[in-house]
Amino acid sequence: MKKASIVLLALILAAAISVGVYYAITHYGTITYQWKTNLRDYREYRLVGDSTLNGYVRADGDISVYILTKEELKKLKDGEPFNYYKAWEHVKSVELNDIKIPEGDYVLVVKNEEKGMQWISVKLVDKK
Repeated sequence: MKKASIVLLALILAAAISVGVYYAITHYGTITYQWKTNLRDYREYRLVGDSTLNGYVRADGDISVYILTKEELKKLKDGEPFNYYKAWEHVKSVELNDIKIPEGDYVLVVKNEEKGMQWISVKLVDKK
């Protein structure tokens, strides 16, 4: 009886920790990233659907920042015309203040528009 209660307690504790970690990641996911780009490089960040996005994207030179679906991202990668939910083109910085992300599979894409290398910093807080 004592062994069974210890095993049950351990399972409940493991489940509670798993739920807490999942909640923290999905409801308070924060990404902070900095990199030096190469020519026409871009990065993508997965966003939580039906959430609010805050943060910033900053660079030494021109960048474009897009919020779009994964299907539209494929078009962007293939060089085809694409649609976006939000866009900031040829800017040096973007402040993301309470941007509502619709339900679905959205990504934030940061594209280097300079002809050379540059530093880009990104901080995203995606809250459900």
